Amino acid sequence: TKRFLSASLTRNRDAREVTGVERPLRLRFPLAMAARDPARRNPSLLSLLFSLLCLASLLLVLSSLRPSDPAVAPPRDRRASGEGRRPCNYSDGIWSWDPDPPLLRYDGTCKEIFKGWNCIPGGRSGARDLIRWRWKPSGCDFPPLDPARFLHRHRNTNIGFVGDSLNRNMFVSLVCTLRRAASGEVRKSRPAGADRGFTFLDYNLTVAYHRTNLLVRYSRWSASATGGVLESLGYKQGYRVDVDVPEHTWAEAPKFHDILVFNTGHWWWAPSKFDPVKSPMLFFEEGTPLLPVLSPEYGLDMALKHMVCLHNFLFHGDMFFPSCTG
Repeated sequence: TKRFLSASLTRNRDAREVTGVERPLRLRFPLAMAARDPARRNPSLLSLLFSLLCLASLLLVLSSLRPSDPAVAPPRDRRASGEGRRPCNYSDGIWSWDPDPPLLRYDGTCKEIFKGWNCIPGGRSGARDLIRWRWKPSGCDFPPLDPARFLHRHRNTNIGFVGDSLNRNMFVSLVCTLRRAASGEVRKSRPAGADRGFTFLDYNLTVAYHRTNLLVRYSRWSASATGGVLESLGYKQGYRVDVDVPEHTWAEAPKFHDILVFNTGHWWWAPSKFDPVKSPMLFFEEGTPLLPVLSPEYGLDMALKHMVCLHNFLFHGDMFFPSCTG
């Protein structure tokens, strides 16, 4: 069964800065598992709601990573106040209809939204109803994002979104939300090879997006005239996917960012791109074809394993895999 992956990988940077001791990498997954339904691969209201949940959950977690600015008092955390509450699983809950939704944090006039993805001005059916749905976790509260507090808590921080269009949408949503609350200039930037990014100068906060479909490097592959192991199995063309090599679009991101948010998944099951017969994915490790030839499901598992291990050594910030697109 193909899976929705939900994981959180973090290093406690603040603890290391205070004590000089680095805590071990913590890998927690899955928070949520679901069967992949081929009938739901096209964009739908459900997928949009899922994207909203991913963004809201991520922002809530990010808001807790940094100590509060002295001028901004942190909210009371009941779980930390000795009331005996267990940590909340924000992926466990229901969508609840809110007939009186809060004011929009931003609207369709935010110029960072891609024209084709600007649902309300574009007249998408049911788009206005999206803001009336709220995610209610079981057994805990889910407070709305306070952009002013977020800006103060993340001073002197670099946040990178790495992935496909889901992460691009979350990047744009965060930038549009913060713009409304930010003071001072917001300057465009492309740090560490990012596709796009913005720096909020008064806070020295940079938010950037690194585009990558598979996270790992891939390119066209054609059979060699001199033959080889894949050629001997009848393969004539396809895509070479190096499961142990990050794509160049984000390879430098760990050196720049303090927080990295990853996603992948949709492209691994995209027959219009990687046709399983005409242009299959052919997986390589250490430059050698993996045999027997793997299915995309197992190729994805290997790619994630290598990327997690790689950044366990190279990256010393907070790393998240909030979801797998599908």
